Amino acid sequence: MGMIVPSLAQWLEATGVFDAPGIFVTGTDTGVGKTHVGVQLIHALRVLGREVIPRKPVESGWLNDEALTDAGQLAQAAGVPLDKAICPYRFQAALAPPRAASRVKQTLLLRDLAATCPLHWDKQQFLHVEGAGGFYSPLANDGLNADLAQILGLPVVLVAEDRVGCINQVLLVAEAIKQRHLQLAGVILNVRQPPVEGMDNLTDLLGYLNVPLLRFPFNSSHFR
Repeated sequence: MGMIVPSLAQWLEATGVFDAPGIFVTGTDTGVGKTHVGVQLIHALRVLGREVIPRKPVESGWLNDEALTDAGQLAQAAGVPLDKAICPYRFQAALAPPRAASRVKQTLLLRDLAATCPLHWDKQQFLHVEGAGGFYSPLANDGLNADLAQILGLPVVLVAEDRVGCINQVLLVAEAIKQRHLQLAGVILNVRQPPVEGMDNLTDLLGYLNVPLLRFPFNSSHFR
């Protein structure tokens, strides 16, 4: 059975994420709020004493205002300048990364995306890697987000939009993560619009997942 955790600090402890060397943040789909959740995770980790190394290996739909990009938001949360090390592969077309890359006659390979992440880092440091799209979304010409997650071998944090239908998506991705022999550290449901009356996905997921569950947003008292 899973467990509903009331605060982000408690979720970090219950999942073991705080003591892990890093995480791979993925979603049930594109646009579910991976970066929004990631920013909150990074803030929390820094408050609790970890130095975060942010990585967004590839981002499509790159904006002229770099501060508004996913990579820019992650860098700002980590307190570091946005540079090519954080996100070296940037494409303007808002398409799956390999298709966006093909529009500028570029080929994306998993080995190159994996190489954007350090091989070694200090114990107090924390590697935060955010994928692009959902767990099975194309990430490179030769692989998916799932393939990069396997290469890195980090615990996986799954983000889903808290809406009707998300239980099916969460359970499918959780099973895919298991099949890839990766650790699902925990699930975060991101509330992006008023919930449907009577809906309680968090409670419903308790009977299906043996990981800590958390619902965003939450108030500023979550560190108390």
